[in-house]
Amino acid sequence: MLIDWITAYLPMTEIPTDHWQELRKMTDRVMRYCPRTGETRWESSAWDSIRSDSHQIAFRVGSDAIWIQGSPARVCGSGDAVFGEGPSAALDLVGCLSRMASFVSQQIQLDLPCNPHVWHVTRIDVTGNLILDDLAAVRIALRTLRECEGGRYRVSQQAGDTVYWSHKSRLRSGKAYAKGPHIEYQTKKADYSGREYTKPEKDLISRLLRLELKLGSQWIRERIEGNKKWYELTKSDLKNEWNTYFKRMIGEADMKNDDELKDRIIAAAKTEGQGKSAYMFFLFIKQNGWQAAKENYPKATFFRHTKILRAAGLGDADISTGNVVQLRRKVLECQVVNNWSELFQHAA
Repeated sequence: MLIDWITAYLPMTEIPTDHWQELRKMTDRVMRYCPRTGETRWESSAWDSIRSDSHQIAFRVGSDAIWIQGSPARVCGSGDAVFGEGPSAALDLVGCLSRMASFVSQQIQLDLPCNPHVWHVTRIDVTGNLILDDLAAVRIALRTLRECEGGRYRVSQQAGDTVYWSHKSRLRSGKAYAKGPHIEYQTKKADYSGREYTKPEKDLISRLLRLELKLGSQWIRERIEGNKKWYELTKSDLKNEWNTYFKRMIGEADMKNDDELKDRIIAAAKTEGQGKSAYMFFLFIKQNGWQAAKENYPKATFFRHTKILRAAGLGDADISTGNVVQLRRKVLECQVVNNWSELFQHAA
């Protein structure tokens, strides 16, 4: 896994006044005004991309803070966007922000503090890569995931080889896509800066299903209210959030046939009658669809049945289609690959 994105800001009060005046001159302004009176309606600072020979990050200077955002993987080591390096690959939030702030400081030639206590983080992306048989298998998995609805999941957008869940949420949102085509697109851009991948590496990247979890400002704010600061979040915290989000979607149990499925559902219920009812509910979804089930079952019954199905090991991808998806078996067989060594070893 890796930390694939961070958005953070530093309040103006943490920067010397003379530095702040210099910073305000560095980024463009976007302005709306009335052409009749010349009155400015509002003004906002624009994001500017900072590039070096092999790295990239973005920053903007607002009226009360300087913001930085981007992938820490792009400013650590060789700029590997697949697995990351250094603090990005180690899920080290403090190390990632420190490297990003240091990179911006070097490029704009003004010192920004690296002390995490004075920075405020508003977004963290935690990413995992799953290796499947080939690009075709990745696209089959994406078609399955496009049908995943229910609970915390709302398929909110689709584009090519990408599926989004609740992409406007300030709490959590998910994203799944084929990493191979994405890397091809990035490396062919004229202004690409980052690691250059070899042909064998690109062949293996094409087999990766990328699953990204965005932890938004609301999630981070709630953590702070729970007496845990963003810089106190550990590697285990971030991995657990990713596992909880995507494992519930995919499910955990591998069921070979309908009889085994029925037995597991009955065993997960408090009574045999509740288990049989939950199994019939599952068959109803298979024949009529998720939305029809929501409309035809009382709310309390609907949630009781779905709770039993999840306890039986079914994921939301199964429940929303009324079918045990084949993606689970692939996930159970193929653990998350965390680096190039694991990727080549798994593919051997």
